[in-house]
Amino acid sequence: MSEQNNAGGHPPAPPPPTYGAPMPPMAPIGSEFAAPGAPAGPAPKPVATAAMLLLVSAALGVIGVIVLWASKSSLRDAIAKKNPSFDADKLNTAVNAATIAASVFAVIFVVLFVWLSRQLTKGKNWARIVTWILTGLGVISALTSLANPNAALTRAFDLLGGVIDLSILVLLLQKPSNDFFRRRS
Repeated sequence: MSEQNNAGGHPPAPPPPTYGAPMPPMAPIGSEFAAPGAPAGPAPKPVATAAMLLLVSAALGVIGVIVLWASKSSLRDAIAKKNPSFDADKLNTAVNAATIAASVFAVIFVVLFVWLSRQLTKGKNWARIVTWILTGLGVISALTSLANPNAALTRAFDLLGGVIDLSILVLLLQKPSNDFFRRRS
């Protein structure tokens, strides 16, 4: 029959292409030998706790903005004290600029912390590195705020944020966290 097909002058059809050896089966979930990017189970407790603390930090940022807007008069007094040459228009401009800038900054960090929290629980190592950097800066900021003559509530708020940031750093440096991110990358 192949002679009949070839009788018309057409060459025989080529064989189907081969793509190499079939892939070996994947190792069980949670195995140290799982393929990169393979599901590695849920995040361990330190990673889940760090992600939750990032959400708490984001909530503190929202509370901070609310407190800032509620205490604009004390901000006005502080700016007036540091800048006695400001007239009413300059003082209003400075207070509004500071309030709006702080609000925009807070919103950016709230969105970033919520997003990073989700990425941490997915095992994204880049999210862990970004979180280390941001929370490390938060710890430094909390320590430097001790030197500033702030109100007691502001100082307490800064220290609480620093303790949360330090906790996140410690949680993401623990062995279960390292193993989780290593399996995922």
